[in-house]
Amino acid sequence: MTHPHDLLTTERLTEIASTLIAIPSVTSQEHQIAEYVHGFLSDLGLETRRLPVAEAGDSIAAWIDGARSGPGLMLNFHLDTFDAFDGWQTNPFEPTLVGDRLYGLGSHDMKGGGACVLGVVEAIVKSGFELGGRLLVTATSDEENWSRGAHALIQSGLLEGCIGALVPEPSAAGTLTIGQRGRHVYTISFFGKTIHAAFGPGINAVVDAARVAARISGLGAVDLGWNADFGMSGSLCVIGLHGGGTMILVPELATLYIDRHILPGETREQATRQIEELIESCAIQSRWELSWDERPTPAPGAFVISPETRLVQVVRNHLAREQGREIQLVLGRSVADTNHFAVHGRVPTLICGPQGGNTCEANEYLEISSLLPTARAIASSVIELI
Repeated sequence: MTHPHDLLTTERLTEIASTLIAIPSVTSQEHQIAEYVHGFLSDLGLETRRLPVAEAGDSIAAWIDGARSGPGLMLNFHLDTFDAFDGWQTNPFEPTLVGDRLYGLGSHDMKGGGACVLGVVEAIVKSGFELGGRLLVTATSDEENWSRGAHALIQSGLLEGCIGALVPEPSAAGTLTIGQRGRHVYTISFFGKTIHAAFGPGINAVVDAARVAARISGLGAVDLGWNADFGMSGSLCVIGLHGGGTMILVPELATLYIDRHILPGETREQATRQIEELIESCAIQSRWELSWDERPTPAPGAFVISPETRLVQVVRNHLAREQGREIQLVLGRSVADTNHFAVHGRVPTLICGPQGGNTCEANEYLEISSLLPTARAIASSVIELI
């Protein structure tokens, strides 16, 4: 029997990554890439299932059942990308190899990781290697928007029995991400009192919103917490302020949007009370209302997996062997489908992906030399865990 490692090559992984990059899959336009992934997995003989997602392409799920009814493990990647920003020096939808860099939209986030997943599955199937449990392979849509594809997967029941998930999202060399901050978006609506602008002042909702925005943006406005293990705090950022116009009136309505990333162990209730107290301290005249997480899926909560778990230790050891260096356990600064799998799907989830740069920017690239070590570490982890 051939070992899956023997069938993993940089050339094949680069070929798969290039194919994925060449298929445009901006969020809500994942249909074509979903078809490709479905065909790829079906051609390998895997049982497959489409999970429809409104206004986006299907999420795709497939699986290999092991010889014994052992534990299950999931490999996941997302299908969608952001749109192309200004400044590209190459065609973003045409994979372009320059030295060790493969340029293209989504090359690092996360079509390189997708190539690792598909390459590992292909190698396991073609090697004839028998697993002891189910290997679930999933490709989710809408990740860059509302993670509706991840929730379609959670609601499908296919995650039942999974002892963990490995997701090759973009990663720095020498790291294994064992948790992430959570994210909540707050909306503050201000209600002032209009009057002719020449005779004001009335109650200017835009000015009051600006006062709150300035207070939120000030250093020390809110205790954002500190996690000494990972050397990271929470974050608070004004991401939008809307109100008023060119009419000769004092604006009576304004809306302020706030991004709040919280650390594992903190709660939305704590974050909400902090913001309420901050608004109250501004002594504004407008009446205000606070709401949060107005979205079609639950908010991505914070989580962290214990470093002592077998899942973390196995993956960490294989990453160290393949990369030839000590692996640092880190906390992800922002959110992804991974938060939803870990928090709402209750599946311990780790991030270990290839390296690259200009991620989610113009001239995004994938480091080709990082594909094989990543894929080999994932394959070895699958074999040892199930």
